[in-house]
Amino acid sequence: MGHDQGKQPRSAGLIDFAQVMSGASPFKDSGIANVTDTYQGQILTHDHELKTAILKDLPAKELANEILAASLASALGLPVPPSFIRYTEPGNPCAKKTVMQDGRGLMFASVHVGSPSVASIVKRPENSETLKLLRPIVDFLSKESWLGDLYGFDAWVANVDRHIGNVLFSAGTGAWIIDHGRCFTGPAWTESDLVADKLYRHRLSEWVTQFLSSDARAKLANEASVLPDRLRTLDVRQAGTDNRIADLIGPMDFEALVLFLNDRIPHVARAAGDALNDFRIA
Repeated sequence: MGHDQGKQPRSAGLIDFAQVMSGASPFKDSGIANVTDTYQGQILTHDHELKTAILKDLPAKELANEILAASLASALGLPVPPSFIRYTEPGNPCAKKTVMQDGRGLMFASVHVGSPSVASIVKRPENSETLKLLRPIVDFLSKESWLGDLYGFDAWVANVDRHIGNVLFSAGTGAWIIDHGRCFTGPAWTESDLVADKLYRHRLSEWVTQFLSSDARAKLANEASVLPDRLRTLDVRQAGTDNRIADLIGPMDFEALVLFLNDRIPHVARAAGDALNDFRIA
């Protein structure tokens, strides 16, 4: 799909490199079991700043998902913690799943923002008490200016994993969205999985939509319906090239992913509306 005439697509931005310092320790969210090897440690950025971060050891395709999705989400103004590609010294036991030719491991990590996940607040398993605790959190989220964009973004990138463990929340600092390794239909997608007009699982429909009033759903559907205009200003190919996605997943899968994201833009409003209990814009 071509971009609007007269508009120059803009790059979504670069996820910078940082060095993982020694001493990382296993990290577990108290609200939900980790499905990837996750650590907390310190990184040294190119600006020579030490930051505490959550580090994830991921296979190459899942790592690529995290990098590209974080880049695109950040470009849209969604609340993604600052993200880095982290490299480790050769033989680091925390980085085993994506290793470069020189032996250094690659990890994805985001700056530790200090906010708990929604899952750790409401505690599982889901029951009547969980629902009572979720309602005020969703009420807070419904007032955030970006929630409609998030419904649209998750529809666009086919994020099948925005559960209550992947939203961080604090009444004092607001909310953050994390964990994008299961975007583009899943962590190990193939080209045949990428169907531009398909309605994929949209997890916000399972724990946010039910608490929204009809007026709130209408507002969010309207906001999601205009997101495609902004998506067309993003240069997905350049974002992938800048972040060396093809090096992680190969040129054929990279081309398939770029095509999917560009061709999916006209279907974002419909998919977001479906996640809002089939609330469609006339």
